[in-house]
Amino acid sequence: MTSVEEQLERRWNLAWALAPYVLLGLACTLSLAFDPTSWGHRLTSLAIAVGLALWHGWFIVAHPQWWEHKIVAMPVYFVGLLAFTSVLVLRSDSFELFVPMCYVLAFVALPGWWAYVGVVLANIPWFLLTGPDVLNFAVVTPFAALLGWAIRSMEKEAIRRREANKENAQLHALLLERAKETGIAEERARMAREIHDTVAQGLTGIVTQLEAAEALIPAGPARSRLDTARQLARTSLVEVRRSIEALRPGPLHDTRLSDAVEQAVTTWRAQHDIPATFTVTGTPQSMHAEVEVTILRAVQETLVNVSRHAKAQRVDVTLSYMEDVIVLDVRDDGTGFDPQSANGFGLTAMRQRVRSLSGTVEIESVPRAGTAVSVSVPMIEVEQ
Repeated sequence: MTSVEEQLERRWNLAWALAPYVLLGLACTLSLAFDPTSWGHRLTSLAIAVGLALWHGWFIVAHPQWWEHKIVAMPVYFVGLLAFTSVLVLRSDSFELFVPMCYVLAFVALPGWWAYVGVVLANIPWFLLTGPDVLNFAVVTPFAALLGWAIRSMEKEAIRRREANKENAQLHALLLERAKETGIAEERARMAREIHDTVAQGLTGIVTQLEAAEALIPAGPARSRLDTARQLARTSLVEVRRSIEALRPGPLHDTRLSDAVEQAVTTWRAQHDIPATFTVTGTPQSMHAEVEVTILRAVQETLVNVSRHAKAQRVDVTLSYMEDVIVLDVRDDGTGFDPQSANGFGLTAMRQRVRSLSGTVEIESVPRAGTAVSVSVPMIEVEQ
């Protein structure tokens, strides 16, 4: 949806574009009503004014996207504006009413410092009418330039604030989406643990007891019944374990953690066209689902921060399987930052998730000297 600020800006720009028509129309009315000239002279002046209206309409009203951007078209427009205005002023004093709009339109149409050149040139119609006027040139021109500078500065600040608000809104939406994804992943992991610790463990116990009972009962109908019950329990246990695996996060489904991290690095490298390496040390092994999810989310969060803030030329990711901990190291050669001021939502969520597993997050960074993020989590092996 279009923001309120954008709607107000469009209305304000439209007002600036249409304002010259008001003064031009009033000048035409005064010329037709009070000029002490022939009607032929007045109608010729009116035709020239219509030409000026069409000239302004084509360049300014019909093509607002050209304002302050078209390096050739806008100077051509402004020269034409001064030419039309000069001719009208020489034909009728009534059109002096339109001359102040030339100062305004210099800032509407001309880019950058050319606007100030336009303000100076806007005195041409006055000079043609009255000759060089030192007071007008020394007072009115600087005042018009100062006023135009102030209005343009306010517009730039309004645009900057609107863009910042839009970026903040997008960031907020992104953080909410990521928080939602994190919550879903955590809930799936919790459900998997609950099913494993209750239903799966119970079925395992039932299978064990039925096998023990079969060994004590001689062959016959009763033993056949026990065998059927044991097979049903085993089948149910297989289905429960399949359900547990289905609840694991998508990138880790039927995939080792090291492979999932490597895939995340490969995808990030392709998306951002930044050299990124991935190295595994130690022997990869299966771990508790929550440990794997924590490490995977940590590398994803860190790579997102690198792409958004670091302006890095190279990234190195290392996954180390040690004796009792697993360590993720992400290093970049970017701009760096002050770790004490790093309190974004993503880093905070990552620290909380790692801390819940008795792990640690260490960040080493110096402005303009790169960043190193190290995540260490106890190696909790997967339950069998």
